[in-house]
Amino acid sequence: MEVIINYRHIKKNFIQSQKADPSPPLGTILGNLGVNTVNFCTKFNVFTSKLPYYFILKVIIYIFDNKSFNFIVSLPATSHILNLLKFEKIIKIRVFDRFHDKTISCIKLYSLFKLAKFKFPNLHLKKSFLII
Repeated sequence: MEVIINYRHIKKNFIQSQKADPSPPLGTILGNLGVNTVNFCTKFNVFTSKLPYYFILKVIIYIFDNKSFNFIVSLPATSHILNLLKFEKIIKIRVFDRFHDKTISCIKLYSLFKLAKFKFPNLHLKKSFLII
C-alpha cells in the first residue's frame, strides 16, 4: 500500500547559496508553518555547498501535512552570472586627430566556457557555448 502525502503550503524564496540561516525572515516563515528551520537550513547549505556563496537562488519549498518539507533550487539566470563575470576595460579610440577613452565591458573566454559547462553539463561544449 502506497501512502500519498499532499503538500499543504508552497513557499517561494530567494536564498543566498550556503547562507541559509534559521533566523528571521526565513525562520519566521518556516517556523510559523511548523517546519524545523535548523534542519532545513542544514540541508539547504549542504545542497548548495559546491556553488559560489554569492549566488542568490530561487528556492521553492513544499511543506507537507506532517510538517516535513522538500525543496527545489533553480540555478541563477545566465544574465545574472554574466553580470558577475564582466569587467570593464578602458580603450583608446582615435577619432580624426584626437584620442578618446572608451569604457567597454569584457568577459574572459575561459569564463564563458566554464559558464557553458555549469549551465548545461549534459550538452556537448560546442552546443552549450553557442547557447550562452
